[in-house]
Amino acid sequence: MNRRRVLSGTAGALSLALAGCTGGDDANDDGDTGDDGGSTPSPDRPDHARSGEGVAGRIDPLGHATGSSDAFYTYGAISPDGEWGVLGGFPTDRSDIASTLVDLDDLEEPAIAHGLETADPATRTNAVEFDAHEDGLYYRSQEGSIEGIEVVDFGWRDGSPEEPEIVASLETPNTGVHRLTTHPTEPVIYLVDHVSNTDTGVFTVDVSSPDAPEIVDQVGPTGGCHDVEYDPVRDVVHAAYIHGAAEGYVIYDASDPYDLQVLGQFEYDDQPDYTALGEPGFEHCHQAGYDPERDLAVIGDETQTGMPGGKHVFDIGWDEGSLEDPQPIGFTHSPDAREMATNESFWWTTHFHDVVPRGDETLLVDGGYRQGAWVCNLTDPREPTPTERIATVSGASDLSGDADNSIGIASPPFAWGATYNEARDVVFVSDSLTGAYTLSLSDDEARGAEGRGPDGHYDSEAVQEDDLETVANGEHGF
Repeated sequence: MNRRRVLSGTAGALSLALAGCTGGDDANDDGDTGDDGGSTPSPDRPDHARSGEGVAGRIDPLGHATGSSDAFYTYGAISPDGEWGVLGGFPTDRSDIASTLVDLDDLEEPAIAHGLETADPATRTNAVEFDAHEDGLYYRSQEGSIEGIEVVDFGWRDGSPEEPEIVASLETPNTGVHRLTTHPTEPVIYLVDHVSNTDTGVFTVDVSSPDAPEIVDQVGPTGGCHDVEYDPVRDVVHAAYIHGAAEGYVIYDASDPYDLQVLGQFEYDDQPDYTALGEPGFEHCHQAGYDPERDLAVIGDETQTGMPGGKHVFDIGWDEGSLEDPQPIGFTHSPDAREMATNESFWWTTHFHDVVPRGDETLLVDGGYRQGAWVCNLTDPREPTPTERIATVSGASDLSGDADNSIGIASPPFAWGATYNEARDVVFVSDSLTGAYTLSLSDDEARGAEGRGPDGHYDSEAVQEDDLETVANGEHGF
């Protein structure tokens, strides 16, 4: 079982229109910056999240690798065999790297194999995925001046991990590619179209010849689709529409993998917005994932400022819900979530996650921006319970900390996503500033006060500072 996913936009100096992330200029833009008028919030621990004391869900560091200190990393994917990781990237004024390959042969000592330049300085890569059938291939998305995907050979034919070759490119209509997913048994990948007023949300691409990918189908509904994930358990595709008429959660029947059909939908239009920490809201549907052992899906929202988005647990057959009529039954924010001031873009909103069954327990691991990598126990889907978190700040003191390097983000943690690989029993996490992390996940009882992790994993005061020395020398455990 290999479940992978990819991402969304950044912060600060990078505009939402460029990032294509929260899907418009109105992402929680009511002007409310909180009582502090935009300053850093109090480090006191919020009390909105359930205590994780006595609850299963541990996370521990294994290894870390970073390439160019000037790079800005996005989503991280891991190969089906768990031997390779790859990070997407945004070009900066001092870096033209769009994808970075990581050798995971030694999980405690991951190593950078290559950093591959962008095809154009104004083209960014939000999404990367390994081919599900051919070793030595990965796909990287393109947005900006060039729109589509590229196919990278790092051992499939003539390329190598140290000397990769781009063997194909595919141009997409309407917009660039922000997110993609692979089919594990058919030579098919699915790409999103996140333009809000087009009738297409998902493109089906035939990759039976990886050096000649071809769009063979496209499907609605009308709206901006932000994420897709193929689910082999139910033979469906889960999709998150972040804006437009179809904003919300969409399920496609993929019994014919070349001809997706809308099967079910949960629209956000008539649902409440986010108004208070710990209370569910429905805005900017961002990621659609699934529980591989139970008839549940986990849908993540992303907001830029104001009240942060969180994780919704949907019943798609577990109780009264179904694939045709998905029903939200549980919700959580990230454990340290706070209202986000105007200078704290995306800090506490949740981001890309994976669901990991562990014996009698079900865990979720998320790359939660300022929250770093964090765990949530989903064993009771009606009461998701955050447990441990760990700050992705290794090497922070080596960063320059200016806008050229960080695209408006002054310091880590800025964890982009987390994905689990069963073959190696490892969690792979990307941080936009500090690179790739390998982490171990277990169903042992969470440690520390309220089960938030042992001393040394996450310094809640240090992570709220922009000073790189403070962040790097906080009690984080790496």
